[in-house]
Amino acid sequence: MSSDREVDPTRTVEELFSASFEGGYEDDPPWNAVGVLRRRNSDEVFQLAAAYCRSEVAIHRARALDVLAQMGAGRPLAERPHLTASVSIVISHLSDEDTLVAHSAAWALAHLQSEPAISALIGARRSADGQVRLAVAFGMAGSERPDAIETLIELAEDDDPEVRNWATFGLGHAGAEEGPPVRLGTLDLAIIRDALRKRVTDSFSAVRDEAIWALLPGETRLHSSYCWTG
Repeated sequence: MSSDREVDPTRTVEELFSASFEGGYEDDPPWNAVGVLRRRNSDEVFQLAAAYCRSEVAIHRARALDVLAQMGAGRPLAERPHLTASVSIVISHLSDEDTLVAHSAAWALAHLQSEPAISALIGARRSADGQVRLAVAFGMAGSERPDAIETLIELAEDDDPEVRNWATFGLGHAGAEEGPPVRLGTLDLAIIRDALRKRVTDSFSAVRDEAIWALLPGETRLHSSYCWTG
């Protein structure tokens, strides 16, 4: 993907949004415009994104959600004053009638990572749409909530191999021996490791690899990581 530095930094927020609507959804230029808008993280960007989320044009809603997904990402919460409002807006589009918009909403929630975002994703874990379930699996990774871990265990049995792969990855981190089991509340660490063992014989090689790596003892896993990357 080309750098978003190629986007003219003097362009107005309105011009950047207009640029994000052009071309195909996966094209670089519109995503470059989205990247600039995310980093500007201003009241103007938020207000215009919120307005476009109400548009009757699907690509407008999808791109506005893409901006809200990581607006001010990486900054302290104090520097992300629109986070709570953004999550609320995104949740309202999780059941959007347009598939592209629903996908953008699901992935936005997966990146926003707040407690309401995680709760909304858990509620969508049985969506008929594989992309939505994939976003759910992605969004659960790193959460210490018992219901998030339970969601990963369920998605590790999903029909879609990519969904199983992300769910297994998330379980691998939740079930790590060096992680404090108390963080999982009422969930027993053995339940997580049992779910991982089921994936050792998965038909998808990436899932098998994630499960095998996760079940290795801590020191062996660390050594294996050096071997695989070195």
